[in-house]
Amino acid sequence: MQAIVKFLFTAFTVISVFFSNLLSPATIYPESENFDFSFLTYPDEAIITLEEAGLTEQELVGRASAELPEYVQSGGYDDINGITISPYYTAKIGDTEIPVYASVVFIRADDTGTLQSFSEIYVDADEDFSFNIELTGADVKLQNAVVLPASHGVQAVCKNNTVTASINKTGVYTFLFNGANQYYGYTLMVREKVDEDAEIAAYIEEYGEDNVWVLDKGVYEYDYVNLVAHNNLVIYLREGAYVIANHLFDINSAEDENKYFEPNAWYENAIGLTRYPFLNFYQCNNITLTGRGVIDLTRLDRRERRGVVFTACNNVNVSDIKIINSPEWSFIAYGCTDVDIDQVDIIGNRGNCDGFAICNSHNVTVDNCFARVADDTFEVKALGGSMGSKNITFTNCIAWGGYARCFGITGEVENPISDVTFRDCAVIYRDGIWDNDRIGSLVVVAEKTTGSIDGVLFENIEIFRDEGRPILVKIYDEEAENFEMKNIVFKNISYTSYMMPKIAGTDSDTNTVQVTLDNITSCGKQLPFPKLGFTIGKYCDIITE
Repeated sequence: MQAIVKFLFTAFTVISVFFSNLLSPATIYPESENFDFSFLTYPDEAIITLEEAGLTEQELVGRASAELPEYVQSGGYDDINGITISPYYTAKIGDTEIPVYASVVFIRADDTGTLQSFSEIYVDADEDFSFNIELTGADVKLQNAVVLPASHGVQAVCKNNTVTASINKTGVYTFLFNGANQYYGYTLMVREKVDEDAEIAAYIEEYGEDNVWVLDKGVYEYDYVNLVAHNNLVIYLREGAYVIANHLFDINSAEDENKYFEPNAWYENAIGLTRYPFLNFYQCNNITLTGRGVIDLTRLDRRERRGVVFTACNNVNVSDIKIINSPEWSFIAYGCTDVDIDQVDIIGNRGNCDGFAICNSHNVTVDNCFARVADDTFEVKALGGSMGSKNITFTNCIAWGGYARCFGITGEVENPISDVTFRDCAVIYRDGIWDNDRIGSLVVVAEKTTGSIDGVLFENIEIFRDEGRPILVKIYDEEAENFEMKNIVFKNISYTSYMMPKIAGTDSDTNTVQVTLDNITSCGKQLPFPKLGFTIGKYCDIITE
C-alpha cells in the first residue's frame, strides 16, 4: 500500500509541475541594462575538485550512506573540505560565469547521500534589477525544472540541457529537476551587496580597533575558539574567509563520546558540554559574528564538537556566515536574550547536525536563513535550567529536512515556551517517516513535559513535499499530567504530503491541546474546514482531509 501511495504522490508531483509549466509558461525577461553584481568565491587552496581529491562523486556522497556503521557514516574526513566544486553544473549570468559549489547532504527516503549545489551573488537591492541565470548540466540531464519557494513566482525554461530563469529580487531560490526529486538540487542565494571595508570601518569607529577581529579571504585552521565574558566584540569573516575546525578526538563509538574531556570546558558553557564547541561564546554581551565567510566542520568526527554556540549571552547579532557539516548541533542559542540571526546558511549531512536550535532564550529573531541538514532544521526547545523560551520569531526561512522536523517546538519542554512565530517560511522537502507521531514539517511535539506551551503561530507557510505528516501536534510523553498546549494556530498553510495532519493528546484527561486550523490547503485543494478550532484532553486523533 505504501508503495502505491508513494507512486501516486510522485505522479502527482510530476504532473503538477508539468501542467504548471504548461498552463503558466515561464517568461524570460530582458536583463537590466548595466546590471552590476558580484559573486561569492572561496580561496583556491580551500576548494578543490573531486578529481583533484582523487574521489569519484559516488565515493564522496557514499560517505553519507546509512548502510555504513553509524560512526563511520558520520565520521570526519580531511582529504577534501566540506565545500567542493560542483560536478553537476556550470552557471552564467549574462556572459559572466559564476562558481557553483557543492556540499554533501543526506536523503532519508533512500538513506543515501547526494550533493547540494549552490552559488551566491550580490546585487544592489536599492535599485530595480532583473537578470537571467543559465544553469547547464554537466553529468545531469535537466528536464521539468521547478523553482522554489513557489511564492517567489519564478518559473524556468529547459532547453538543450540548459535551464534559464529570470530573477528580480533578493532571496534564496532552489531549482529541482526531473520530476522534482531531491537529487542534484541547486540553490542560488541572491543577497544584498555590501561594502566590507565600510562596514569594518564603522564597527571600528563604534567599538575600537582592538574589539574588531577581521579574517581576510584565506584559510584558517583552529582547534576551537573559546570566548568567555567578552563584551562589545565584532568577529568579521570577509567574503572568502574559510575557517576549518581541526580534528582532535577520534569518536568511533558511543563510549568514545564520553571518554574525552577538555579542561575547564564544563565550566565555560551553560549546557554542560565536556568539550568546547568549535566557536564558543559564554557570558558575552553585545557580540557580533558576521561576514560572508564559512565555518567548515567536516574534519570533526560525529559528536566531536558542536558548532557555533552562544550560552548565557545578551545582545547577539549573527549574519551572513555559512556553517558546513557540523558533527552535532550546528547553531545553538541557549539561555540568551536579544538575539538577531540573519542570512545564515547551514548545510550538513550527519545525524544530530540540527540547524538552528533556539533553546531557553528570550527575544530572538531568525530571518532569511536557509538550512538543509539531516535532522531538525529550525527548532525551539526549553531543556534544563530555569529559563523558558519566549518571544521567538522565524521569518522568510527555508528548510530542507533530511531526517526529522523542519519548523516547530521539538522535544524538550521542561520550562514554559510562549509567543513563538514561524511566518512566511517554506519547506522544500522533508522525508523522514521513522516515527510519524514524533516528526513532521510543522510540529509542536512535547517529549518532556514539565513546562507548558502557550502561543505558537505558523502563518503563510508552503510545504512543497513531505513524505510523512505536514502538520503534527502531539504530547509524546504518555506519562504527562496537567500539561498544556494552547493557542496553537496554523494559518494559510499549503502542503503536498503522503499523510494527513495529526493533532493528538494523551490518555490523560488532565492534559490540554488547543489548536486552530485556518485556511489549510492540501495538494492544491482547500480542506473542507476553512477555519477549525478545537480543544482536546483525552487522546483524540484529528484527521483533516
